[in-house]
Amino acid sequence: MTTMSSRNPMTTTTQIKWTLSCLTLLSLVACSGSNNNTNNPPPVKTIADRLDYTNPTSGTYTLVKDTALSTSTHLVLNLMGPVGTQGTGVGFYLTADTTKVTWAKVSGGDAEYVKNGAFTLGSGTQLLKSKITTNQLQGGVFQKGTTAPAVTFTATGPLASVALDLKSNVSLGAVTFSSIAGQAVLTNGSAAPAPIVISYGSLAAN
Repeated sequence: MTTMSSRNPMTTTTQIKWTLSCLTLLSLVACSGSNNNTNNPPPVKTIADRLDYTNPTSGTYTLVKDTALSTSTHLVLNLMGPVGTQGTGVGFYLTADTTKVTWAKVSGGDAEYVKNGAFTLGSGTQLLKSKITTNQLQGGVFQKGTTAPAVTFTATGPLASVALDLKSNVSLGAVTFSSIAGQAVLTNGSAAPAPIVISYGSLAAN
């Protein structure tokens, strides 16, 4: 008498196919993980996509970052004065490496490259001027006459603001930036502008 096998050939075939499918899937996952970690490392960043500025740690007049108006590529700097001092205007010369950055308007609708902060400019022609020569920005903002009271400098009210934009395809690294000279009209001195020293921080393209 011939004995029939109790195994179902269809069931055995299905199990073999399922096992092979699982092994193939596991192999693909393993290979994929190996390629991502070894053969395809993340690209090394060489071109900057942001401007980083470190505020000065001391100084009487300082240039500090305006965190509310700045973006990753548009840096706004506020000129701050000594708290409690009274004055009616400031002027300054700043330089920056214009192969990497460019002087910009603080806001899109501004007429000048210097934005007034605390001073009362009055109506008509205002004493708010700026001039760019190569890598240098010359700016000034002053009250006219003696009608408007002198401004008392505070820890939160900027005297004036300027801005820098990051250029395209700039390599990573430090960006040359400095304050050449400054002056202020102070009520505790003569009516003529008096020299001041403006402290600045470090600038980098990252």
